[in-house]
Amino acid sequence: MRLYKRGIQKPCLIKILKNLLPVLVFLLLIRQSPWCRADEKTSLKPLFPIQLDHEFPESKESFEKIKDLIMKHYYNTGITEKALYWAAIQGMLRHISPPEKPDLSKIWTPEEYETYRQSLEGVQVSVGIKSSFNANEGSLTVTRVLPGSPADSILKPLDRILRINGLSLKGKSLEELNRLLTGKEGTAVTLTVNRDIKIFDVILKHRKFETTSLIINRLTDTIALLEIKKFTASISKKLKDELKKLKDDKFSGLIIDLRNNQGGIFQESLRTAELFLPKKRILSRAVQQKTGLRNYVSDNPEPFEYDMAILVNQNTASSAEVLSSALQDHKKALLIGTRTFGKGVFERTFTLENNYRVKFITGAMYSPAGRTWQSKGIVPDFLVKQDEKTLAHLFSLEAKERFRKDVAMITAYKLLSR
Repeated sequence: MRLYKRGIQKPCLIKILKNLLPVLVFLLLIRQSPWCRADEKTSLKPLFPIQLDHEFPESKESFEKIKDLIMKHYYNTGITEKALYWAAIQGMLRHISPPEKPDLSKIWTPEEYETYRQSLEGVQVSVGIKSSFNANEGSLTVTRVLPGSPADSILKPLDRILRINGLSLKGKSLEELNRLLTGKEGTAVTLTVNRDIKIFDVILKHRKFETTSLIINRLTDTIALLEIKKFTASISKKLKDELKKLKDDKFSGLIIDLRNNQGGIFQESLRTAELFLPKKRILSRAVQQKTGLRNYVSDNPEPFEYDMAILVNQNTASSAEVLSSALQDHKKALLIGTRTFGKGVFERTFTLENNYRVKFITGAMYSPAGRTWQSKGIVPDFLVKQDEKTLAHLFSLEAKERFRKDVAMITAYKLLSR
């Protein structure tokens, strides 16, 4: 090795090696066969605090003692052991959830779980609105009205909901608002709505309807818009059929809109990424307690070849981030928009003996290149900022009209047309 006078000095070299050490360790960790053996384990640092930072002797005995003290001395005799056990479970699940998303782990009653399960299959019982909450104003802004839902043709994007069943929303938590808006099929909810300068009440009944998770629009002769609202069951199969039709019609470019897509079924996001990535390409990486580091690898001998741009925003989360990171890392798509939400973990649901379900984090996700996006999100290749009000208005427009006004879509089109 030849040395140069203006080469790296020893102190500087030591500093560089120290900085490179964590990278080398991680590369050694991920340099393995596509599927890790079950007995291989890794010990990666938790993505958020979960450990107790002080001593707590006789913890189990203390729990029971505190419970007994509450039952004996609490001012209200209406307190029950069942309520305390329920509260303790809720507290445990909050503790093992990310600080920015404390309700990520949860326990469902059988009825609540059935509603959740149906939503993953593209069916739901609801009034059919998506909204954002302004805690300062105490109002919900409608961001999307689901086609075919009870709210369809009655509410519009940008409508502001001021009261639910006559109750003010000021000081309410998101959990309380969700409870007010949900209900069994046939039950009604009264919403006080502000539209422009008008304030009026609407009564909507909860009803079962199919949700549309995939919308295809042909913007030009060669570029199509794919809107993926949620990764529901079999969405990758539906998308594969649509991609074949587009390919047969000589389409070469795709704008994939994942804005406000908060995730869905993890495996469906992997299958969607696999449509575009050839055999042996890593789709995603996951770390779990029993399996250690595991690589999910494409087995697709004939992936679709398209020039692609993906639209993302601060509400692009979880499974939508899996697809975004996979196509970004493999340089198959450019990301346009703002930094994504930052949910880099996945959960598993367990059934209890009483038929209640409990869900909590069982794995951490990493991009093919080994990046975590937990809490910090994925940085787009091209920054395009759009507030929720602007985006809600754009989503109220037909795709071709939106195409003329949506800065993110226009940016994607210009990049794909270069």
